[in-house]
Amino acid sequence: MPGKSLNCFASFAIAIPLYRVFDYSIEDHPQVLVGTRYRLPFVQGSRTGLLLSTHTTASVQRDRIKAADECLDQLPVLSEHLIALASWMSDYYLQPIGEVLFQCLPRYLRTDRQEKPVRVKYWHANTLELELRETIEKRSPRQYQLLLAIEQSSCGLNASQLKAVNSNWHGLVRSLEAKKAIRWEWPKPQCTPTTLENLPELNREQADAFSQMESNFGRFSVHLLDGITGSGKTEVYFRLIQNQLDQHRQVIYLVPEIGLTSQLVERVRHRFGEQFAISHSALTERQQYEAWERFRQGEATIMLGTRSSLFSQSARLGLIIIDEEHDASYKQEDGIRYHARDVAIKRAQMLDIPILLGSATPSLESLNNCKREHYYWYRLSQRPTRYEPPRIQLIDTRNVRKEHGCSPYLLQRIDHHLGQDNQVLLYLNRRGYAPVIMCHECGWQSICRHCDARLTLHQSLDRLLCHHCGFAQPVPSACGECDNTDIRHYGIGTEQLEQGMKKRFPNYPVLRIDRDSITSRDDFARKMGALRQGGPCLLIGTQMIAKGHDYPAITMSAILDADQALFSASYRASERLAQTAFQVSGRSGRGDQAGEAYLQTDFPDHPLMHALANQDYRKIADTITRERKMLGFPPYARVVMFRADALSLRQATEKLDEIKHCLAASTTRHQVKCIGPIAALMTRRIGRYRAQLCLIGPDTHELRSVLREAMPAIESIKSTQKVKWVVDVDALDL
Repeated sequence: MPGKSLNCFASFAIAIPLYRVFDYSIEDHPQVLVGTRYRLPFVQGSRTGLLLSTHTTASVQRDRIKAADECLDQLPVLSEHLIALASWMSDYYLQPIGEVLFQCLPRYLRTDRQEKPVRVKYWHANTLELELRETIEKRSPRQYQLLLAIEQSSCGLNASQLKAVNSNWHGLVRSLEAKKAIRWEWPKPQCTPTTLENLPELNREQADAFSQMESNFGRFSVHLLDGITGSGKTEVYFRLIQNQLDQHRQVIYLVPEIGLTSQLVERVRHRFGEQFAISHSALTERQQYEAWERFRQGEATIMLGTRSSLFSQSARLGLIIIDEEHDASYKQEDGIRYHARDVAIKRAQMLDIPILLGSATPSLESLNNCKREHYYWYRLSQRPTRYEPPRIQLIDTRNVRKEHGCSPYLLQRIDHHLGQDNQVLLYLNRRGYAPVIMCHECGWQSICRHCDARLTLHQSLDRLLCHHCGFAQPVPSACGECDNTDIRHYGIGTEQLEQGMKKRFPNYPVLRIDRDSITSRDDFARKMGALRQGGPCLLIGTQMIAKGHDYPAITMSAILDADQALFSASYRASERLAQTAFQVSGRSGRGDQAGEAYLQTDFPDHPLMHALANQDYRKIADTITRERKMLGFPPYARVVMFRADALSLRQATEKLDEIKHCLAASTTRHQVKCIGPIAALMTRRIGRYRAQLCLIGPDTHELRSVLREAMPAIESIKSTQKVKWVVDVDALDL
């Protein structure tokens, strides 16, 4: 309860890259609450600080203490639990406490904006004359789509939910309001979750998994739902969510990518009504804040979102679900480098609640924890339909002339499936038209002037683009070295594949889904809608289409170029290829027809290709795990990377040498290897040279011992504009 403070001083966390807190006087503030934000005088300006604790003495002389200015919140914006979680993250990931704490807030509250009460408008459909409805349907398809979504909701839709239907919802709503087709109300009327009389019947494996999880859900426990693609993992999630809602608890449901939220929204709405909030980076700061506030107040009982939704505040959180737990996008690679899956497990442990991880291709770390009996492990090996996932068939492309990246046999199979009025998925994880532009005379290639990377041809833009820094330049008409005009492109990207398929199959629609063709959530939703309408269609895409989506009309899938993974410098390349192969192959045959899956390769005799053809992810995972154990790599070791970037490689390596010197004594006493500093694989990126220093230890305890001893000295090594350094705990790649 707020009351007059008996303490004169308070410690505040500020979002700056310093490993410390700051003391201020709070004598002028009669009421103080831990977890509230204050405007604080700082250097020559002001900063927003989060109050962590109060005390009677200050860490510096009293005459040097400044007074806190204005309290920005009436109630704490971070609970004591989330402050404790952030403190653990700061300690474990070696990140400044202020930056971690503000990462836990919605972006809207990371500045000195004062918290505003959230009153959410909800739009409802009016009863329409038949003539008006037909006019809207005929003349304004996008308005009609939005109108249908509003009509289908018994509780109305708010701004973030309308945006999930169409990102340009503002203009559509104004037009529908002008036609008196819809109206808005506030506050939101009470809404009862949708009840379905005929829930899908669980098969034996689903029922057993649900029953066993339910019996272990009264305390902290980690559960891995390891189910083949299309095995009904989502239905098990929904049963467990309903179990929590029946107990008046809330649920956080994380997915790895924004695209997956759009497909889930309708399923969640159909099952649970409007009692959910959506949060992801495509929403505005205000919309994310509104979702956060609805969940905090308990108006929303389900938080559906991407990585940062993990930090949603709740007084009665009962369950956390991490779908596609193996996905690398759960690891943040800039700013605060944390892994959402691992932090979620820690949050569940601190709250003494269960957490559920789900995947068709679990990470080796999670499988290892299951084998060590740290996690409960449930297997779903059957699909609800009568068709099992298709077996991957290898297509030997040695000495085969490809047309548009496809072998003659693959084109024949595509033609067959389209001719049967089915849909086909072609996976190529390379966007653009062609990855290489080369002079046929002297061998010159187009290289980015800011990065050690080739420029990719984007024919539709008539530009060469760098996919690392965004640099663009016109397509040259002559060689940059010898002025020869015989400039050719090599390799194939999704743009070229799309053009080729349109020429090869002119009577069928071809849809491309990648970061170039999907510029808004509307683009994604529209293309997904076209697929779900059925009818023959060719879907081309990158990793955006490889995971989590349900395409019931797709009967054939193919990976066009898997060989690049065989020559990757990453020790995780084999694991990722296996995950991608089974995820892509699992997109087909999910409806009422059997599916086929193909993988083109120039190396059909490679052991990994043989293993993929035998359709057993577990055996592949076991083989890779044995190799990792022999090499001393994760999951049988822990990795910490120190990375530096500077205007020259020498400056970057010198900075890491300073850090290595701080580590030297500790690594000698413990079983920890220190490798480097060495140049990063892509040494120059965005005009800066990069180097890295790697620590590998047999377990967390050994590494923590080294870091605990060395970090005080390392923290004194300042990061400057000329030379910056960061630390990445549990780095995914070396």
